[in-house]
Amino acid sequence: MAVCIAIISACLFHYVPPEYVKKTIVYTVRDIMSPDGDIVIVYPPITGANPERFKLSDEGEAYNITYTWSYDRQIYSYAAEVPLELFNYYQNKSHTRRDYGQYAVSEYDRELVQKLAGSFRTHGDKNRYSEEEIALNVISFVHTIPYTYDIETTGFEEYPRYPAETLVEGGDCEDRAILAAAVLYELDIDCILIHLKNHMAVGLKDSGNFTGKSYKYNDTIYYYAGVADGETQIGIISPETDTTLIGIYPIEQNPVFSAKLNQYMIGFDDDSYKYVLQGNILNSGSGNGKNVTLRVETTLTGNAQNSENPPDQLIHIGEVPEDYNADIEVIVYVPRDIGYTTIYVEGDNFDPIDAAGFYFSFSRV
Repeated sequence: MAVCIAIISACLFHYVPPEYVKKTIVYTVRDIMSPDGDIVIVYPPITGANPERFKLSDEGEAYNITYTWSYDRQIYSYAAEVPLELFNYYQNKSHTRRDYGQYAVSEYDRELVQKLAGSFRTHGDKNRYSEEEIALNVISFVHTIPYTYDIETTGFEEYPRYPAETLVEGGDCEDRAILAAAVLYELDIDCILIHLKNHMAVGLKDSGNFTGKSYKYNDTIYYYAGVADGETQIGIISPETDTTLIGIYPIEQNPVFSAKLNQYMIGFDDDSYKYVLQGNILNSGSGNGKNVTLRVETTLTGNAQNSENPPDQLIHIGEVPEDYNADIEVIVYVPRDIGYTTIYVEGDNFDPIDAAGFYFSFSRV
């Protein structure tokens, strides 16, 4: 068993100069972790050692995992705790989405990813790392994730994993890339996912210091950052990789709404008919829908004396969480005339959808 020397303190990272090594406490790599699960540094520098990269136990209600990796001639260790309930939630979630960037920014494992990202940020700020250096440390970290093939572990040819799953199960290049993108997103470091034929990587925004293979997306240059074993240099793609570009995916939350709505007439007066609008709207995208509103647009096609379309009716729903069905039961009015309504679901952070509508034909006599 390899033995390394470490100091564990309240600081996120602790560097031990060589002259003080005799005053340190000796730990094995598998035992190194901080009380808060933060990244700690393991001294001495890398000298060709191959530390244990991954440890998993599922005692109690959480998976406790320790990762060890190297960057900038240091060995790092990070202890994560993935709640069993959270892991099971993502195991039961659909994995058929092909907008791969959305796996990186799902709402419910963000706290887990934010804690990891915060460790990289604190360490980077303390050591005056540039954004580029912090990003490279993240890329080095995801190389510690055990590489597994979807067909062997799930029976599916393609099975993109959410970060919480990858932290527990390991994964292939797309899973590592999604995890790296998730951490970089929480660090506000601009990146994309680069989908090649049978391969996926991260794209890091041009910092002026990268060379090699790059891709242009939305007028911004991103350099290839491989996450598969052996991909250790930015801008270099393995000669064995088919470089056919399948797609580029931005890393941004994208709530996606659908709706099932029915209407029932429940009364009328001299000017209008009253309907109950009933059903539900579903947010199946990533992230919470902000300021969700139903807008009821009425278009008249008859020859009533008042030929102007009535004002839109707005029904404010509020925030609709990711993977949530919001039950709807509201009152809407249509004039005593001939025409139709169109009902839209709108919000601050997603594209509106045409959710429902109905025709009406009422006489004033």
